[in-house]
Amino acid sequence: MIVPLTAFLVVAAILFAIGFYAVIAQRSAVMMLMGIEVLLNAVGLNIIAFWRFTAPADYSAQIFAILIVTIGAVEMAVGLALMMLLYRQRKSVQIDSFTELQR
Repeated sequence: MIVPLTAFLVVAAILFAIGFYAVIAQRSAVMMLMGIEVLLNAVGLNIIAFWRFTAPADYSAQIFAILIVTIGAVEMAVGLALMMLLYRQRKSVQIDSFTELQR
């Protein structure tokens, strides 16, 4: 049984919509970071789906997908470190309380 390309694209579009909603609607910085991670995963799914149906002999798409996962992990680590630092100073991780980042 072969799964068609449109199925992959529909799942990626749903993931992208969920991630976009999480970035736009959430007030918590941690939830916004998780939304960005879901957006990156949707892009990675699209890259792998198009690779599978266009040029499965070329492995450059897999390398690019691994790069996307690595960038997502680094983004989460740096973002969470910044949120911990801001929480220690401001006692909040709500985006609205970070309007000015001076001491």
